[in-house]
Order: sequence, then structure tokens, then C-alpha cells
Amino acid sequence: MIETWKRSELDRLKKAYGVEPSKSLGQNFLTDGNIANRIADAAGAGSDDVVVEIGPGLGALTVTLAQRCRRVIAVELDRKLLPALGAVVAGAGNVEIIHEDFMKLRAEDLPERFILVGNLPYYITTPLVARAIELAPIRSVFMMQREVAERLLSAPGKKTYGAITVLVRYHCVAELVINVSREVFAPKPGVDSSVVCLTPKRTTKIQPETEALMFRLVRAGFDMRRKTLRNSLARIGYPEATLLAAMEEAGIDPVRRAETLSPEEFYLLAQCLPKKVQ
Repeated sequence: MIETWKRSELDRLKKAYGVEPSKSLGQNFLTDGNIANRIADAAGAGSDDVVVEIGPGLGALTVTLAQRCRRVIAVELDRKLLPALGAVVAGAGNVEIIHEDFMKLRAEDLPERFILVGNLPYYITTPLVARAIELAPIRSVFMMQREVAERLLSAPGKKTYGAITVLVRYHCVAELVINVSREVFAPKPGVDSSVVCLTPKRTTKIQPETEALMFRLVRAGFDMRRKTLRNSLARIGYPEATLLAAMEEAGIDPVRRAETLSPEEFYLLAQCLPKKVQ
């Protein structure tokens, strides 16, 4: 196994295995071992931990993780990268490479406890983050487009605050780890990146029906984010009087917009509404 990833490894692997990044899969290979170390530090994986890596590519992060944790499960969609990736981690008895689309993995396909990491393709970052939350890892550390990171880290009232922000902030504590220049990727993308750590919150007394209704309200509110809640939430199907009564009970002014509500306020509003439209 390669112990320290250097940019020269990319040229070697391209020559040896004919590796070329796929534009359709949004591949930009990390070439800086220092960034890989920062991601591994944020993941906090130790000798007893299992790490699931989304899209290991050519293994720049994989080799760093393998030196720190008990087991790495590297989930790679691109079959063409598998020979080169296998060569990079050859001899590491704690790395398992799975050729699969991470979005198709089920909870039962994964360990009971694991840390999730990945350099996420820009075109599918939001669905991957949402899926990660469903799978409930110990924590997730993702490299992503800086614009998307700003959305995840945004506060109510900002233009970057949206439905994905509410989803992430409701389930997790989101923290910026480091901003990353586009210069450490090959090929160089047109945007800079950020590394974000998502740590699940310890929630209690969550009511599944209330939670489901909450996210219906979130989707309706942000689908028409420039309208007031009184107007944007009408599409849910509740009579206006029912909506207004629930907003009054929750202490939420009906002329506010969805982008001003915290996750806690959305949940409170869902608590005050009947779970079925009458």
C-alpha cells in the first residue's frame, strides 16, 4: 500500500492503468496528502473504528484512513478505477473495495456503527447528504462544493438557507472543517471546495408522524420561498383557519417566509397541526 499520497502518483497510475477522470461522474481526484490528513483528523477514526468511504477514486484518502482505523469499506461506482485503486491499497488487509452505487446501499449492507467520509461529486451532493443522514453514521465528513457547504452551514434568514439546511440542522450539528482550493484536484474544477463535519444530534421523544409532516411543510415552504407562510403552506391542503390557528399556537407570524424559520420552529408548527388533512 502507498503510505503517502503525492501528486506524482496520479501520473503513474494514469500511465500504468489508463486512468482518466470521468466528466459524467464529476470526478476530480484529490492529489494533496495534507488535505487527506485533515479529513481523516476530522473523522476521528481510531484503531477500533470502521470507515465507509464514498467514491475513493484513486485512494488518496483511503490510504490515510487505512493507516488509522480498523477497517475501510471503499464504495466505488466507476469500474474503470478499480484496478488502479486495488494497486494503491495492495497489501492493506483492512481495506475492502465494493463496486457499487452508494445511493443503492441499504442499512443492512453496512456495519452497525461506522464513520462516513467522502469527496462528493458536485452534481449529486445534496442526495448523498440526505442519504447519509438516513443511514445514521457516527459522524460524516464530506468534501463538497463550497457553495453547497455554505448552504448546509447557513442560518435562517440568509439567501443560502434552504430545505437541505433545515434537514441537516434538524438532524446534525454541522461544522466547517477547512476550505480547500481547487488547485489540489486533478483535473482542476471550476469551483473551490469545503470540508464539512456532520455529527448526529442526540434527539429524544421524536414523533415520526410529526417529523414527516414537518418536512412536508419544509418542502412546501421552500418551493414557494418568496411567499408568506400563510400562502406557501396552503398547498399542503389544510383549511386556512386550521393553518392560522396552528401558527398562532406555535407563536409563528403567518406573514413570515419559510427561509426565516429554524428547524425547531418547523417542528413546533407540525406539532400544532392535525397529522391528517381534514
